[in-house]
Amino acid sequence: MKILRFIVITFSIWYLPTFILEVSGETAGSYTSYLMFIMILGYYFLAPKVKPYFTLIFLGITYYLISGLAYSGDFDYFIFKFLKFIVFIVGMSELVTRCKPNYLFYFLLVGALSIIVNAVFFPHMYGRYSGFYLNPNLAALVALIGFCFCYKVSNRILRMIGFIIFIFAGFLTFSRYFILMWILLSLISVFIDRKNAEVLGLGIGSGIIIFAVASLLQLNPYRFKAIENILGDQVEQGTRVLSENSRVETWSHFFDDILNNIIFGNGFSSLSGDTGISVGVHNSILLTIGEAGIIPFFIMIIMFGRLFYLGLKKMKEELFAGLLSLVMCSYIFVSHNFYDNYLLLFFLIWLSWYLSKPANDAKPELETI
Repeated sequence: MKILRFIVITFSIWYLPTFILEVSGETAGSYTSYLMFIMILGYYFLAPKVKPYFTLIFLGITYYLISGLAYSGDFDYFIFKFLKFIVFIVGMSELVTRCKPNYLFYFLLVGALSIIVNAVFFPHMYGRYSGFYLNPNLAALVALIGFCFCYKVSNRILRMIGFIIFIFAGFLTFSRYFILMWILLSLISVFIDRKNAEVLGLGIGSGIIIFAVASLLQLNPYRFKAIENILGDQVEQGTRVLSENSRVETWSHFFDDILNNIIFGNGFSSLSGDTGISVGVHNSILLTIGEAGIIPFFIMIIMFGRLFYLGLKKMKEELFAGLLSLVMCSYIFVSHNFYDNYLLLFFLIWLSWYLSKPANDAKPELETI
């Protein structure tokens, strides 16, 4: 069971099915995806049963049921997506209770290192790096999650190494979301404990290193130059470049469609980027109300509102969990693939369990991966 847990967590956190699909082709990627869900089902039937995350299940059922009413595409594809969502949420219910934060930290550390390896050994013209995750925005999420977990690591040297790797990897994604959230999380941590001010120093040091080795790395020229301008004496010019193709501008393309069908939505996949504007809405909240209407929208708001409340409630006691709740609740505003983003769903299930579990629940200490 420990080996099976290890493999499932590896596939989920390192996003291996999608990575293998990209590097080895459709056949290998499909088989890897099937294998992942077969292992999740196998683990579910072999493991002790615990109460699943019913709110998330209810959200998924209402989203797929209502959005499916106006969907005219491939029915098999639609059902397959729905079943994968249900299998993942139910199958992970017991598995996440066996995952100690320190173990998840190591998985995230390897994921972040893949971003650095991508930048150093496999540079490309785009200049925004993502490692296993293929998408710089998803890689930025991994860097932020890992950054939060660093606050839980008791060994000071390991914690500092983790901070450096996650911050450096996050900068290499050139994600505006990462930079803004890293600053916010760092300031909150300093407010909670002034000793955390060293994290800001590590971030500044990581930025200096990137600028120092910029000539050796193939970095995104537009965003690199914009940041360089902001740090220099051309703040307005740099800010203007970074604000181009902003999320708000992207969202505005979909407002009319959302408002015209706000009760039951426009149907599954209508705002995902598969049709029309290729970028998609890049907002899970707007995606939900735009494709399935107000019922799943309100469920999602309640679910993340509760997560946000529990995170704030435990901020002083469990700083890493409080910061992680901020990352989870903010990321849905910049990502459009919530229902099949298994990395996001994994940590959403884990964090909900972690924040809700009794203080004396010692199961993760007794048996881990």
